[in-house]
Amino acid sequence: MQATLWGQFVNLAGLPLLCLAVSSFLGAFYWQRLSKSLKWLVLFLFFNLFIEITARFAAVAFRQNLPLLHLYTLGEFLLFSLFYRQILDDQSVFKKYFSPLITLGLGLVVLNTLLLQSIFEFNSYSKTLVQVIIILYALDYAFRINENTHPNTVQYQGLRLVNAGVLIYYCGSLFIFMASKYSNAVGEAFRILWQTNIVLNLIFHLVILIALWKVLNFHPKSSSS
Repeated sequence: MQATLWGQFVNLAGLPLLCLAVSSFLGAFYWQRLSKSLKWLVLFLFFNLFIEITARFAAVAFRQNLPLLHLYTLGEFLLFSLFYRQILDDQSVFKKYFSPLITLGLGLVVLNTLLLQSIFEFNSYSKTLVQVIIILYALDYAFRINENTHPNTVQYQGLRLVNAGVLIYYCGSLFIFMASKYSNAVGEAFRILWQTNIVLNLIFHLVILIALWKVLNFHPKSSSS
């Protein structure tokens, strides 16, 4: 069992986990130096790290970790929504109607688990919904940022880098999760897609790690964003 458990960490999928662990450590160690927005991002990293490690143990101990994906989807939506609420322009529809939108989104994720795809199934519907919403957040931020009103500080550069990482990963992996419902039918093709998702996830966590490193090294004081 130890060899099997070790194999859950020492593989291609272990590289994003390593980046995630380093980012989480940096966020925890320099917590007081982080802006409000980056604190929400680091909370997402903590949550992600917990799910990733627990999922690997569950895969070995119970041969089943899909319930954790349902929990992850819920937390992913909530924490990224809170992150983007901090950095989006006040005129953004997502910020104006934040409470009803997040209530509706969380409700749909929960209803999908209760009524459509059980905790022992891949929650492709709610996962796709959450990814689309996060992509919309990132696009809204990308098109609304104005360098005339946002000084080109390291903090601002870090947020732009994080947003770019979100767009790369979530746009790239969207159709992979949409196709997950048919994973048994497509067989080897889906395994190739899943390997692609791991690479995209690695890029995502590398970008976040670089952004945090950049902000923490050159912008010691937190901002109000």
